[in-house]
Amino acid sequence: MQWFSLPAGVAALLLLVGSAGCTSSEPTLQLTTSPADATVAVDGFAHPGGSPHTIEFKSAGRYKLTVSATGYQTVEMFVSIGPGERRTQTIELVSDRGGLQIADPPDDVIHTPPPLPPPDNPPIEVASGTFTVNVTSTPSGAMVTVREPGHPESVPVGTTPLTTQMPNNRATEVSILLAGYREHKRLVVAPANGGPVNLDVALSKKAGGGNPIPGPGPLIQDPPPPIVDTGAHGYLSVNTNPWTVVHVDGKSVGNTPVVRLRVKAGRHTVLMENRDLGKRRKKTINVRRDEHVRIVERLD
Repeated sequence: MQWFSLPAGVAALLLLVGSAGCTSSEPTLQLTTSPADATVAVDGFAHPGGSPHTIEFKSAGRYKLTVSATGYQTVEMFVSIGPGERRTQTIELVSDRGGLQIADPPDDVIHTPPPLPPPDNPPIEVASGTFTVNVTSTPSGAMVTVREPGHPESVPVGTTPLTTQMPNNRATEVSILLAGYREHKRLVVAPANGGPVNLDVALSKKAGGGNPIPGPGPLIQDPPPPIVDTGAHGYLSVNTNPWTVVHVDGKSVGNTPVVRLRVKAGRHTVLMENRDLGKRRKKTINVRRDEHVRIVERLD
């Protein structure tokens, strides 16, 4: 009898397309893709069918998955699977912004290129121009500085009380500092009605006195005012870098950018999550009647 061997690539393909009714303890990967008609390849060989894919392996090991679709960014990743293991994996493709190449990692980790530089234009387009911001503090005489997205340094604009102009095509971080008091930060965006923004801040004393230390820190939110009209509505826009899936009060509302989503007036929890890249951020916002709240975040 004459023996022969199959080429390595053909042998790998035969390992992947075993009988769907196999009842052995072979390791199995249940792969769900979005879009559902995305092309799935394992070690370079296409796996037939649509999402969800049930991929059976003849032996434990490490395999390379490639998921691609026209108009979407290709994702490549490595999966290690043990003997008899049953694993599930979900891959959600995003619109094509250039190839996403995955290096050979030590574990089941998806690697991405370095973070994108700050965008030249704001993620959420609004009318160009400026709007008025009035800043007062108790006590007065506090230094006011501003910082725009992508800029590491804050720029002083004067002491309270003051009136200044800010660009209405982006969010601006406003810091209020006074010796012996805690630093107060606020993220300011142009109001939907085009009117001025009034910041009236009561500064709280620091324990033991001393000068506040400028620098990154949590934004201090004023307590939301009571809302009487439970039938009132406002609007929410969200954009992030990198992209995320947005959940409002636990319900998915789609991928960023989310533009002018109609929501009930009141408090809401906004979750921005990209599971493939391991990025996640949660915010609690208050939406007043007819107000347009904008969230712009870099998840670095």
